[in-house]
Amino acid sequence: MEEYEIRIITEQDLDLQSLIDNGRRFALAVPTGTDALVYASASSIRLLPTSARTLLDPVEAIGFLTWIRFAGRHYGRIICLCPVDMASVVVGLLSRLPGLSHAPTIEADDLTREAIRLADVLWPLVGTQYTTVEEFRLLIAELRQKCPWDRQQTHESLLDTLLEESYEVALAIQRDSADNLEEELGDLLLQVFIQSEIAREEDRFDICDVVRTADDKLTFRHPHVFGSTLVTSSDQVLENWQKLKTLEGRKKHFVDSAKLLSSIENALLLQEAARSDGFDFESADQAYGKLLEESRELGEQLNGPSRYEDALAMELGDVLFSALNVARLSGVNPVKALHHSFDKFRDRYCRVRAYATQQQVDISTASPEELDRLWQLAKNA
Repeated sequence: MEEYEIRIITEQDLDLQSLIDNGRRFALAVPTGTDALVYASASSIRLLPTSARTLLDPVEAIGFLTWIRFAGRHYGRIICLCPVDMASVVVGLLSRLPGLSHAPTIEADDLTREAIRLADVLWPLVGTQYTTVEEFRLLIAELRQKCPWDRQQTHESLLDTLLEESYEVALAIQRDSADNLEEELGDLLLQVFIQSEIAREEDRFDICDVVRTADDKLTFRHPHVFGSTLVTSSDQVLENWQKLKTLEGRKKHFVDSAKLLSSIENALLLQEAARSDGFDFESADQAYGKLLEESRELGEQLNGPSRYEDALAMELGDVLFSALNVARLSGVNPVKALHHSFDKFRDRYCRVRAYATQQQVDISTASPEELDRLWQLAKNA
């Protein structure tokens, strides 16, 4: 077999010119001596044997330019498209690359579009046991087609599930549980894929667009990695990050664009937005004074002659909001503090139930004094 050399082309090597730009085709001027062009999407790599010029449609051009920015990074299964008469040559080329096994070929006659006249050549990565991005996307697409529950889901109907899975990931991290974290990250990834699949069905975007957008954003916001910007600390990175967000037109005042977060996060962000405008307590002590004031108003509502559920909810909300101000100005993470109290109560209550079982006490019928005795035992254990 005739020998060919594969060159992974970088931006420095490439002389990209819009020689033909009529809205449908672009032409790439290929460096002399190059036998093949390689580019990739999020789920595949594509190799095109070249002549003096290679014509690419706009989608191919975008994929190629994305690929050459980080030559060498690819995902899962390699999918190579080449003319039928070049299939054996390409097999010989890529079979010599590390990490690739034998290359099963799909003949051109098996393709549905005869005009393409291409052979698909697949190289599974040697030793990998992982499901590829494309295989997982196809699984989600099949669920959307065949499962009645999955089929009826919308972006909006999955919001609660998306938030729930995000919090379960956070909980697995806090508990330092590798097994749980692996599972919960998978559940969260499922939500990303099904949201993307719904968008694909609506011809809005797909999972590859999601990956490409994230890649573009990270590349743009890391000029100290992919550009010539110099930084010496994490603080400088964060400062540049905020400046670049402003250039992207993404920086908005929280009051103008509240995000869908937990109520605690929303409240803290709003308090920080007010602080940035100079509207804030001077100290945690001042915030605590406000908390006491709101607590008195809540007590008045609870003990008043007439209790209105809406008014009670408003007063209780004011107390919680004020408590968050105290936490913020004290430098305490309220979510971690709440988790700590949750864990503490759970552990003590489990001991209460254990003591009740040992002493043959029925918690559901025990007197307040008996329950308090069990609680003190658990507290002092």
